[in-house]
Amino acid sequence: MSANSFYARLGVRTFINARGTITTMGGSIMPPRVVQAMAEASRHFVSLEDLLDKAGDRIAQLTGAPAAYICSGAAGGMMLAGAACLTGADLEAIQRLPQVGGRPDEFIISMVDSHYYIHQGFQLCGGRLVKVGTPQQVSATDYARALGPRTAAVVFFLGSQPLEQLAQILPIARQHQVPVIVDAAAQLPPRAYLKELTGMGADLAVFSGGKGLFGPQSTGLILGRPDLVRACALNSSPHSAIGRGMKVGKEEIAGLLTAVELFMSQDEGALIGEWERRCRTIGQVADQSPGLRAEYTAPFANRFPPASPLVHLHFSPTAPRTAPQVLAALDQGTPSIQASGSGQVLSFGPQTLQEGEAEIIADRLRQLLAH
Repeated sequence: MSANSFYARLGVRTFINARGTITTMGGSIMPPRVVQAMAEASRHFVSLEDLLDKAGDRIAQLTGAPAAYICSGAAGGMMLAGAACLTGADLEAIQRLPQVGGRPDEFIISMVDSHYYIHQGFQLCGGRLVKVGTPQQVSATDYARALGPRTAAVVFFLGSQPLEQLAQILPIARQHQVPVIVDAAAQLPPRAYLKELTGMGADLAVFSGGKGLFGPQSTGLILGRPDLVRACALNSSPHSAIGRGMKVGKEEIAGLLTAVELFMSQDEGALIGEWERRCRTIGQVADQSPGLRAEYTAPFANRFPPASPLVHLHFSPTAPRTAPQVLAALDQGTPSIQASGSGQVLSFGPQTLQEGEAEIIADRLRQLLAH
């Protein structure tokens, strides 16, 4: 980072991110074509509603989903999905939120996911939560027992809950004519999920735009039933509705659409292969350092994100330094390197590394372990 860069002028430190597409760390790095599309979009005035409609049509065409809507991040998309299930396309009901009148207003939601702001979003738009399961587990039977005449929708957290359980819950909800909302924020890649979830019968599936899609961090993507996707749009900006504050600008719309186009055209196998190479590059440090052992998590063996491999360095008592010492030194060095640490294990994820950064991490580790 040069002394005259934007972050340097503010005194904000940048770092190499070996942890992942974490919101508090800036999500992901957008490809140049995404940035270029945003810059081009910034130079003209357009009808935002028209742009959202046409961008949604294009994304539905690209992904094979029934319909698509660009929203302000996955959390914003989940709230809009909840609002859509409360109101449908009824403009009077939309204007009344968070007052729902006599409409069904209960959202059956599991306790296994710790992102309580998602719970708050459903309450913000006027819903009442019916919590099922425990922080450790939830079953399809738990959902079935909670369904009732006041149920507005069922909420499913993909990742915290396995895909196989979604297949069990969908027919139960369908029997009661209740929509199912799937939070799949960090579940890309695989890109198959963009079509598979709605193809299974999920009524609305919500993804982050700034994680695996590598689009603007302030965007998200809602895919699903055309009537409910339309209801999401009516509850959102630029309409006068409860989601007006969750505005997505023309620049972000252009950026996310471009990111989806790139995502759908990329060689997914080659990308994951590159991620595995980065892990091996870091893991090879253990072959040259006494007291270290490398362990690898294969692609699709982890929950967040599912396709990313990981490398874990285990420090034994004979290692030159402890894992916490190395973690702190990585953080404090130049450039700063952010990794994950637990006990005597350091973990590195390749998804957010840029070209050449795996080599920088490996060289830094060798230097730290040589002294």
